[in-house]
Amino acid sequence: MNNKSNISVTPNKKRLLGLLEDVAKGEIKIPVFQRDFVWNTKDMVDLFDSIFKGYPIGSLLLWQPETKFKVKDEFGPYNIIERKSNVNYVLDGFQRISTLFGVLTNPNNYEKDENSKELRKYQIYYNLENDEVTSLRSKKNKDSFVISLYKIADSFELLDVLDEIKQKNKDKYVEYHNKAKLLNKILLEYEIPYIEIKGGDIKSAVEIFSRVNSKGEDINTSYMLSALSYNPETGFILSDSITEFTNSLAKYNFENLKSDIVLNCIASAACNKIYFDVNIEEIADEKSSSYIDLEKIVDKCYVHVKAAVDFLYNNMYILDIRLLPYPMQLIFISEFFRINPNPTIQEINKLEKWFWYTTYTNYFTMYSLSLQRQAYYTFVNFAKASHIDGIYKIDDNSEFSTASFPTKINFGSVRSKALMLFYLKNIMDSAEIQDKENIIALTLSSSAKVDKHPANVIFRLSSDYEQNSSSNKILSNYIKNISQEILHKHFIEEDFRELFDLKDSVKMSQFIQLRENEIKNRERVFVESLGINYSEEE
Repeated sequence: MNNKSNISVTPNKKRLLGLLEDVAKGEIKIPVFQRDFVWNTKDMVDLFDSIFKGYPIGSLLLWQPETKFKVKDEFGPYNIIERKSNVNYVLDGFQRISTLFGVLTNPNNYEKDENSKELRKYQIYYNLENDEVTSLRSKKNKDSFVISLYKIADSFELLDVLDEIKQKNKDKYVEYHNKAKLLNKILLEYEIPYIEIKGGDIKSAVEIFSRVNSKGEDINTSYMLSALSYNPETGFILSDSITEFTNSLAKYNFENLKSDIVLNCIASAACNKIYFDVNIEEIADEKSSSYIDLEKIVDKCYVHVKAAVDFLYNNMYILDIRLLPYPMQLIFISEFFRINPNPTIQEINKLEKWFWYTTYTNYFTMYSLSLQRQAYYTFVNFAKASHIDGIYKIDDNSEFSTASFPTKINFGSVRSKALMLFYLKNIMDSAEIQDKENIIALTLSSSAKVDKHPANVIFRLSSDYEQNSSSNKILSNYIKNISQEILHKHFIEEDFRELFDLKDSVKMSQFIQLRENEIKNRERVFVESLGINYSEEE
């Protein structure tokens, strides 16, 4: 039920240590649909640096709902098993409050091993000599003037620390003593603002969050849907489900596939339209005509997303997520396998051609959103076998051209990725791809002028590299000893193979120029066979 009249939104503030006491008593909890703790040490150090300088660190957003939600027991490195009837759930500020509690809590209160990896992550110090917050404490001499922040926050612990300082640093005792007492005063008096939402359902809380969150940013899509679709009976959490799914793609080297791309695949599949036309908030709103039961459909969506990844890996030689030219290609191909789960060989061949075409023509960057929408529906008709190639053209006279030949090999350029995939196609056609295959890029000449130039880079697959003898792992030996048939796949022909001489810069320059010409000539033939104009001028 979405009854906004039962909601109250109240701004408030509380002293830092009082807020942490509420956490320890179980009065503040983390709902299970919250994302995981992701802050690194620098984030944590910066937070306390801001506090000691008197800077604001943003407000928290706490929610006391009408119904109860499953919560996480972990708060920082500690388990809080206390349960209270009136629990406030943290909607915004999870990273900050977890850091504050984890760093400022005395580990002796929780019988926690101070050498545990999880606890060490939260060990933040203040260096009284350098006046700085730090994560590092000298292991060599364990300077007494480098103090754990939890000891500064605890007035009784601080007395022991000051006694130690007096014994070891008599000359600077007064200076250190005054600094430590000031830091203690700052922590004791520091106030944190928070907004407390009382009543309402999860949708109302998320709506308020999206408007008043402390950083003024749009709410994370994955978090929003995880909150809206959370099922307390089954424990379904969308973000956890997506993480588990992307982890399963490790054998394709796609485990770093972004959750938003998976969400876009789900949105398009669930609503039968391109994802940017889908209202994410309405997807999980039971009163909306767009409502879908995410828990019931995500597993089905994962099937065709995985089919798309498998196709990209095995057919298009995308052996690593970094080689994917456009995320949109994955979304479209996922739709292809949803609509046509058992395509014929001929249909797969057409899909391969569509992929090459969209890669070489900057297809997804030259169209506006309205034209991308048309491109999507053209592709859907292609998946249904009612369009010849799935390529949307504004008119019959539309011509597509490649971008200029790349000057460097890198993962940041679509044109560079196109060339790398064409290279992999040459060395891997008719070859079986090994699971978790990796690409080893080796440069021929160390000259800075041609360092990452395409003609100066040799691609070797990890399986090929490991199977060769130790001497042939040396690039010069590999080129001299390997068969001409294999070298041809690397764009090295017999008539200029003999020019390869790392000690002769003139010969190497000629070798690289001839190899560049060979790459361009063979890529031109391939690109023009797709019906695309080939451009090689820089």
